Amino acid sequence: MGWRTVVVTKASKLDLRMGYMVLRDSEGTVRVHLSEISVLLLETTAVSLTAALLNELTKQKIKVIFCDEKQNPAFEVLPYYGCHDCSLKLRTQLQWNETAKQAVWTSIVTQKIKQQAFNLGTVLQRNRLSGYLLACS
Repeated sequence: MGWRTVVVTKASKLDLRMGYMVLRDSEGTVRVHLSEISVLLLETTAVSLTAALLNELTKQKIKVIFCDEKQNPAFEVLPYYGCHDCSLKLRTQLQWNETAKQAVWTSIVTQKIKQQAFNLGTVLQRNRLSGYLLACS
């Protein structure tokens, strides 16, 4: 498991060589072994990287975050296969009929609403308690 967060802030080219991410920019070349990286943050849109590097980053479960032109996180790369039976689960879900899809969706939305209601109740209760404590002091 890596421990480094690599942040790319200027125009660069990234590729994979012998287990290392090679970063080339106007100032020179830097190599970082993939085992040391936990997050790769690309803060500029002027970055080129190879598919081989992206593939190896996802294999090693390294989070890759891309930013937009304003340096706000825009999206991240997520692997399809994070467990031993993901492809089986995906194939099974793709074969669901509309009734099953609607039932699962309804269940998910219901649970989200229940959790939001619980959280709202907790916040309201905390606010009432704070108001009570302020009134007593």
